[in-house]
Amino acid sequence: MAEGIAPDELVRFAPKLKPYLRGPRPTWSDILDAADYLRGDLGVSKSLWGEACGTMGRHRAAIALAIVSSKEPGRLRSPGGYFRGMVAKDKAQELHLDRTIWAWRRASQPKHQRGRGGGHD
Repeated sequence: MAEGIAPDELVRFAPKLKPYLRGPRPTWSDILDAADYLRGDLGVSKSLWGEACGTMGRHRAAIALAIVSSKEPGRLRSPGGYFRGMVAKDKAQELHLDRTIWAWRRASQPKHQRGRGGGHD
């Protein structure tokens, strides 16, 4: 687990990673490799990816990229710019990936179960 999320759960919430995976049960190593390919599709430069990995750590950078990839098409004018903003927020210690992960989980629950605890008991 990284940031409280397992690789298979991350892929469920960010399915654009899936085509770059080697198999149906990804490891973090698989996720990191897939994220490097996905970053190109999203318009994230190799230098920004390197900066993100150095600043955030590879796992957090991959999770942040997965979050960018999960945004609705057309909702982001520049996925690379959005990712750059996430890296800047992380540098300022203002990036909270856990909040997005919890929002994903809440959104995936049936409506009658939403709002019950949210894991913050």
